[in-house]
Amino acid sequence: MKKFKKNIFLICIIALTTILINSCKKSDDDNNIQPAESEIIKANIIASLDSVIQNTHVPGLVAGIWAPNEGVDLVYTAGVSNIEKNTPMDADMIFRIASNTKTMTISVLLQLVDEGLISIDDPLSDYLPDFPRADEVTIEMLTNMRSGIFSFTESEVFGTIVETNPTKTWTADELINIAAGQPYYFDPGTGFHYSNSNTAIIGEIIEMQTGFSLEYNIRTRIFNPLKLVNTVYMVGGTQIPGYHSCAYYGGEYDPSLPDLSEYFDNSYAGAAGGAISDIFELKTYAEALAGGQFISPELQQKRLDCHETGSSKGLKYGMGIFAYKGFYGHNGGMFGYTSLMVYSPEKNCTIIIWYNSQLPETPTDLLFVIPHLIYNDL
Repeated sequence: MKKFKKNIFLICIIALTTILINSCKKSDDDNNIQPAESEIIKANIIASLDSVIQNTHVPGLVAGIWAPNEGVDLVYTAGVSNIEKNTPMDADMIFRIASNTKTMTISVLLQLVDEGLISIDDPLSDYLPDFPRADEVTIEMLTNMRSGIFSFTESEVFGTIVETNPTKTWTADELINIAAGQPYYFDPGTGFHYSNSNTAIIGEIIEMQTGFSLEYNIRTRIFNPLKLVNTVYMVGGTQIPGYHSCAYYGGEYDPSLPDLSEYFDNSYAGAAGGAISDIFELKTYAEALAGGQFISPELQQKRLDCHETGSSKGLKYGMGIFAYKGFYGHNGGMFGYTSLMVYSPEKNCTIIIWYNSQLPETPTDLLFVIPHLIYNDL
């Protein structure tokens, strides 16, 4: 089996290809009825989604775009869920949401901040005193990817073990120890580097401070209040409970790879990417996340105070959440799955997209396309 690319959760914003869309011109023929603006928007979105299947190796996708103020209520599927059987994708399918999980883990952490159990100004040394340079790292730096701590998913050792022993059960301590054994990317607080180790550490702190598992905290604090039943934080095992598609490719196009949907033990993702969901429940969650339903208004304002990431597109990152032109959310990438989840409170617009593949050509950059197809003022 070819090696999987090791950086499995890193935000990968692919260079955006300019999309030219011809506007519909009015006809001189009074009998020619022009489509409504909302229908034009939906047609342009569908054309963009179809182009993914037509022009890449992505087997299938599911998308939900809801912009009620513009008359857009679109749930769309394209491609196949099973290449061998040519089975179509289905909007009801469950998928691995990968790094979208980070928003859930950090939402729990921020609830503990509101409850006075943790301060975002606390040094990491208060919780993991043996971690290198822990007195220089704050909780806030862990949440906004400014700690400089090495990401365990960039470790060659981690990549080798995952490839050769895909059903290994990982503990949070093992993942954190990989990071502890590597140098920092930069001095804490002086830069930005997306690191899965930050969220693994946060998950550990949550368990230390509450006395309950991260799974219990996420389920009781996030999922249950929203009445989510298909959204689950997977602690371990290879299975996806429920109706799901096959998943293809692990960072590069390799048709010889098996279906990856249930190939790896869920524990390798942990607090940084271990949850599953469907587009409808993820819509409910994304709207609650960006709308500030989980934490106090003051802390939510702090959370959405996003900083520069070096993105040429203007993507910014806050406390377990990113921002682009008033849209807030996250994306996710792991073996066989790529996804995007954003909501704009100002425009009341939600966008959920997922693909049953992980490829360099997978267009996570639709974040920079679809909002512009809906709104002329972005």
